[in-house]
Amino acid sequence: MWQHQSALQMINISRNYLAGQLPTNISSVLPNLLVIDASNNIISGHLPPSFCNISSMAIMDLSNNKVTGEVPTCLFTDLPSLDILKLSNNNLGGPILGGVSNLLVGAIFLDSNKFEGTLPSSLSGNPAIMDLHDNKLSGKFDASFWDLSSLQVLSVASNNLTGKIYPSICKLASLQILDMSDNSFVGSTPNCAGELKLYLLNMSQNSLSGFPSGFFDSSNITILDLRYNHFIGSLDWIHSLPQIKLLLLGGNRFEGQISPNICRLQYLSILDLSDNRISGSLPLASVASHDLDFLTLFELVSFGAVFSNMDMDDPSFTYDTSYDLRGFTFSTKGNVYAYSLSFFNLMFGIDLSGNILLGEIPWEIGNLSHVKSLNLSNNFFSGRIPTTLANMSAVESLDLSHNDLNGPIPWQLSQLWSLEVFSVAYNNLSGCIPDTGQFASFSTDSYIGNKNLGNACSVNSGRVPLPPAAPEDVGENKTSDDPVLYLVIAASFMLTFWATLAFSFCYPFGRSVILKLHHYSEELQCS
Repeated sequence: MWQHQSALQMINISRNYLAGQLPTNISSVLPNLLVIDASNNIISGHLPPSFCNISSMAIMDLSNNKVTGEVPTCLFTDLPSLDILKLSNNNLGGPILGGVSNLLVGAIFLDSNKFEGTLPSSLSGNPAIMDLHDNKLSGKFDASFWDLSSLQVLSVASNNLTGKIYPSICKLASLQILDMSDNSFVGSTPNCAGELKLYLLNMSQNSLSGFPSGFFDSSNITILDLRYNHFIGSLDWIHSLPQIKLLLLGGNRFEGQISPNICRLQYLSILDLSDNRISGSLPLASVASHDLDFLTLFELVSFGAVFSNMDMDDPSFTYDTSYDLRGFTFSTKGNVYAYSLSFFNLMFGIDLSGNILLGEIPWEIGNLSHVKSLNLSNNFFSGRIPTTLANMSAVESLDLSHNDLNGPIPWQLSQLWSLEVFSVAYNNLSGCIPDTGQFASFSTDSYIGNKNLGNACSVNSGRVPLPPAAPEDVGENKTSDDPVLYLVIAASFMLTFWATLAFSFCYPFGRSVILKLHHYSEELQCS
């Protein structure tokens, strides 16, 4: 396959089943190569250092293969035209970035490998993207001697980094996307609000504490994931996030009430405040006027590389230069699901479970017609289930379990044809259970813990019938409630009385009268 092709500038052999190793003399085979895309194959072996002799190289994508060994350091330092170096999802190891300090590459993708050791203490150059997530990096993250003024994307997620987040990170003023999730960072976050104008910030699954909002410029943030830390304080700062679309704050120690100003976040599509200490009632009275404008799309900044040595209008050039963001997780239908960020415009959910919320569930919540998942479980909501929940026509998962709700399950909920998961377990509900529509498919686990909730009942002419009377009530005092039968019994008594007198006065004639009256009495009782 690998034969001398001096005129070949682009090669795309991605998404095949190509196995084997790259030729060690690849610079002699393809001396004028601009683009090589050999991603999604079964290529193994080491990266040939002779790649560094192809000075015209602009894009090198060997991601999703089985390449091993270390990355030749010359790939980071000796190719001034290299705009994209993508080696994601291989078996590469050794020190990250080859231990170099000056980077010439425009976009570096080394994620999902086996790189280990610490991050370089000093870095310079003009990379716009540096994705190092899902490796075995350890030690502290101190950017005090980083001179990366062009860096727009930095991901060090899913490593073993420890220690505090130092204020030196604020110097990376061009950052738009920062992902530090799934590490062991501790302490409070520095105040970078005047310097970091982030669109996406993910610091979830660490041990960070304190008050988080000063770390970022709230006017720009669109996706914010701070879940599973030890952040504290009120949520009053949430209403100052005018562009927020994905707000994930679950698993912290936030407290206080939810401000009604949250209803002004017109772009919000996913809200997770679960497992905190939030109290008070649910302020959704004004949601009806906004409906949270769920259909507004998130326009992510494009990170296309700048190519000086090739014509971008060349019809043979089809390489996608956009940055593929990591997805997010959201709990729905009783499980945790992973979503790509391209999908979150279609996923609208609210999770307020595991707090101290109380009062009645506002009827206005039914106006959230685009919400697919609503979880209000493990709170202290009381009163009846609003019938307006039937207006949530897109809802697929509705969890109201572990509250103090009472009254019947509204029959209108049986009109929710998209509903797949439903739970009202462990409340104080009464009446009967609808068995039409999607309710016919729910198990008894959906209703367990409601001692006054009766048997299933069907919807009939828009009304749910009352539960059947208890067996001991059937026929009780029936005669006293029927006036016709009462008159018949009274007449029979009087006729029997006079017949007895007639019998006493005249035996032959009396016996005849008694027989006739007795026959007449039986006819009255049967009529």
